[in-house]
Amino acid sequence: MITMKNVRVYAAAGVVLALDRLSKVLWGFEQRTLIPGVLELHGMQNGGVAFGALNGSGLWLSLGGLALCIALLIWLHRTDCGKLCQYGAGLMMGGGLSNLIDRLLYGAVIDFIDPVFLHWFVFNIADAAVVCGAVMAGIGLILSGEEHK
Repeated sequence: MITMKNVRVYAAAGVVLALDRLSKVLWGFEQRTLIPGVLELHGMQNGGVAFGALNGSGLWLSLGGLALCIALLIWLHRTDCGKLCQYGAGLMMGGGLSNLIDRLLYGAVIDFIDPVFLHWFVFNIADAAVVCGAVMAGIGLILSGEEHK
């Protein structure tokens, strides 16, 4: 059955998936300076999770990412969370699926957005969507819990 909840989740996931895949095609795997001293684009393969943790666990991370997406779908089907939570879950799902595609295609996630002024991480659109989606979903859950009190 198609519900607005499903539309919100799948639309957000689809937008993130498309933007992340398209960004990698448009970037072209070339090093570029967008704002000197602030923002550069250069590729690196991340075989682990955030910040390179668990590097070299590609198969297990791929299976774990797929399992998390399935678990998220099941949870969303069984729960009644608000719009913010639904959009957040869609962002997480789209980001997770795009990173899974990277792992399947390249054996690692391709990160290329480098805020050089921070000197400690490189990420991609999918990563940003997962983080923002988790924050949105968390806030959405807190707010929906307040509504039921």
